[in-house]
Amino acid sequence: MSSIMKNKILPVIFVGLLFALIFVSACTDTSQPPVSLTPGQSPDVPVNPRTSETPGASVTTKIPAITDTPGNPSCPSGQTLCDGSCVDTQSNSQHCGACGNVCNTSEPCSEGKCLSWTGSWVDQFGWEYELTQTGTLVNGTDSYKQIIISGSTSGNPPRLTCTWVQGRGKSSDPCTFDMAPDGNSFTGSLLGCNVFTTYRQQD
Repeated sequence: MSSIMKNKILPVIFVGLLFALIFVSACTDTSQPPVSLTPGQSPDVPVNPRTSETPGASVTTKIPAITDTPGNPSCPSGQTLCDGSCVDTQSNSQHCGACGNVCNTSEPCSEGKCLSWTGSWVDQFGWEYELTQTGTLVNGTDSYKQIIISGSTSGNPPRLTCTWVQGRGKSSDPCTFDMAPDGNSFTGSLLGCNVFTTYRQQD
């Protein structure tokens, strides 16, 4: 081969090798980030999901709120589930002291007890009384039938607004008695000034 031909071929080979080297280097460059997968595309290797748009930011996980099971609600402190409803058995006259314990008409529930004026009572002086309650009406006498008490009751704890008849009708005076929340006593006044306490006699 002539020297002139060699001088023309060598530059061509050199330029070809240079382009081939640049092409191989571009194909093996690992400095570029991986191409993001399109939706539905399966990767050949496991891909870690992004936890935040901001590097280093914490991820908040939302926990579903706990709800009560229908028909079996939880009741606030101090209340009891009775007939599917939360009630205070200390003051509910339909569930007084326990579910299903119903007080008589016009008898309030206080401290888990049905408060009634019916029963035997004795005052601080030892004088005894027998009272009965029908609805809101209260009537009674002392053990000697010398004093007649009659009136009506209202409120919780109940108040008895009454008339005090003494000496077989010789005198008739207004009276007011307030029952204690536990139902075991009542304090009253006669003529607005004579205050005394009467206690329930236990059976």
